[in-house]
Amino acid sequence: MRSQNINHKLACILICQKSDCWQSGGKEVYRRLEQELRDRGLSDRVQIQKTGCQKQCKQAPNLVIMPNKNLYTRIKLSQIDGLLNRYFGSNSHHQNQF
Repeated sequence: MRSQNINHKLACILICQKSDCWQSGGKEVYRRLEQELRDRGLSDRVQIQKTGCQKQCKQAPNLVIMPNKNLYTRIKLSQIDGLLNRYFGSNSHHQNQF
């Protein structure tokens, strides 16, 4: 399982902030990611960066988890915990896996 974890020093979540993504829930996903990273004590090791268009507008909202470059489309708030668990380890408050 350790091989799936990203090196925390290099971890970055790129989230599209263009209109299709932002209006399709991207803004709420961004806010939830920020909150969850703070709650998990990861905000100093995982950066969230807003980007321009990721060329997946019809599948908005979109984000990429670096450095693995894994693209996730049609992200829902309910998926945030699972994504963070998958890449950065589970939080004692969150038991579900993605």
